[in-house]
Amino acid sequence: MRHESVVEAECVLPVHMANALTGEAPFWDPRSGILWWIDIQGQRLLGFEPTTGKCSDHRLPLMPGLIAGLESGGLLLGLEDGLYPFNPTSGLGTRAIAVEADDARTRLNDGKADSMGRLWFGTMDKSGNGEPIGKLYCLDLDGALRIVKTNLSTPNAIAFAPDGKTFYFADSRTRIIERCAYDPASGSPQSSDALVTYDQGEAPDGACVDADGGIWIAVVGGARIERRLPDGSLDLTIKVPVSRPTMPVLGAADGKTLFITSQRRFLAREQLSHEPLAGNLIAVRVSHSAPTPNLVKAKLC
Repeated sequence: MRHESVVEAECVLPVHMANALTGEAPFWDPRSGILWWIDIQGQRLLGFEPTTGKCSDHRLPLMPGLIAGLESGGLLLGLEDGLYPFNPTSGLGTRAIAVEADDARTRLNDGKADSMGRLWFGTMDKSGNGEPIGKLYCLDLDGALRIVKTNLSTPNAIAFAPDGKTFYFADSRTRIIERCAYDPASGSPQSSDALVTYDQGEAPDGACVDADGGIWIAVVGGARIERRLPDGSLDLTIKVPVSRPTMPVLGAADGKTLFITSQRRFLAREQLSHEPLAGNLIAVRVSHSAPTPNLVKAKLC
């Protein structure tokens, strides 16, 4: 087992793009060469082009929770009340799929496509109190929306192994990342067990996988990103200069830059004075590369 620490993390965005309350959901789009991410409470969709340094900032009418790529082109955003297409040129489209639109307590949070093109995502209490009123959903290829889990607090760490046969998921309040056998043909998780359980004071947030099957996990409260092997053993630790990293994703031209979003929300003024990069996008060069991204092929109404 290899256990290393990497400290060469840096902020990659200029100051005017900093200070996201909750930076989240980074998505690398190799078609455009853009790293997309969101500021949830700031209601922003942010874009960064590593090759040029160009940044974009798109204001949104509601809090976003997830970004996925559409096979037909552009992005699919999860906002408070449902799923919306987004075109970088024309902007946000009309709502395609309503999700808990009549429940003012919830918003969408975290989502990834499986190898067949279904979208898996969660909903959660948007007040920040962590009430267990969230659900885990799957948007099937025919456009049908089904509920897979209920009574969730904070659905997170949604990721799929490169071969599509393992599904990762966490309800952060439990501090456990679940590893589920997954049938891509039917879109059904099978047996599950605990990949890793975190100590009190730390919790798994967002996750991604690399082309070799390793899973990269943002540990909120732990100031680190972990790379775990499929058996759950710890392979690599990346220390980051923020206590609340929220989600990693692999990207850039060669797929070997780990982009990491982070959070300022919930930090006291004294903590913020010691974490000037909190809320910024951080980047670390790694030796593992990104898999081919899964794109959403599900029918949108």
